[in-house]
Amino acid sequence: MKHLQRGLAVAEVMIAMALSLLVVLVAATLLHASNADFLFNGANTRLDDNGRFALAIIGQSLRQAGFRGEPGAAAGPLAPLAVEGRDSASVATKAYGMGAAQAAVNGSDVLAIRFSPTAIAGAGAMLNCAGFPADAGEWAWSIFYVAKASDGVAELRCKYQSEHSWGADAVVRGVDAFHVLYGVDTDSPRDGMPNLFLTASALNALDAALPPAEQAMQPNWRRVVSVRIALLLHGERGSRPGMLLSSYALLPGADPAAHVNEAALPSSMQHRTRRVFGATVALRNL
Repeated sequence: MKHLQRGLAVAEVMIAMALSLLVVLVAATLLHASNADFLFNGANTRLDDNGRFALAIIGQSLRQAGFRGEPGAAAGPLAPLAVEGRDSASVATKAYGMGAAQAAVNGSDVLAIRFSPTAIAGAGAMLNCAGFPADAGEWAWSIFYVAKASDGVAELRCKYQSEHSWGADAVVRGVDAFHVLYGVDTDSPRDGMPNLFLTASALNALDAALPPAEQAMQPNWRRVVSVRIALLLHGERGSRPGMLLSSYALLPGADPAAHVNEAALPSSMQHRTRRVFGATVALRNL
């Protein structure tokens, strides 16, 4: 008597389940890889946009540095410095100018820029780092520094003086570090070209070594003819595949302190897409 086969045997069911699980595993792996690529590419795009924007804002301010407006504005060696700065420091928002040094974020620097538009040609055309026109005949400020927002994310800020008070706005978020070098023209007579690049601390030391009568004029700061800036930006958490930690030199060979090691960062800040952005800007108004 023949028996008709109905249904599947246990072995056949187990084989089918194993094949199904294998297909699901492959699909999940491909989905995970695709999502990681999406996060990585998106983070890099945002880093490119933020880096270019930050360099453009700082570069625009530096090209205005030292512009002297009204004939009655301070002239000669007693005029405000076109640029000045501090190493490994931050600033308080409400303090006048750079004020007292505040704790730095990852050793970041401060860059302060001064300019004075004329009543005819410059007023309304020359903007501070927040995008507001400066008043004619007054020495305006654009101060760049790094500070943490209320959510703990570090951001590059610009500080400026409004009509009634001081304010600061974020330029870009996700900034690990910001470092500055100053190109000094040491030739006599000067030729307008930098012979060496120094940190703010090194420039202060040179001026401090001069006789007291010369220190007040800060002659070495007045020999700065260009500024080199470097920014390290990071993307979202999990935006970089892999488990290896990296280190980043923002100004290789020029400033050993301009260095960020991911191993020294909190675990939540590790394994992120990071990129260094840099530029050297010549000062026009010396």
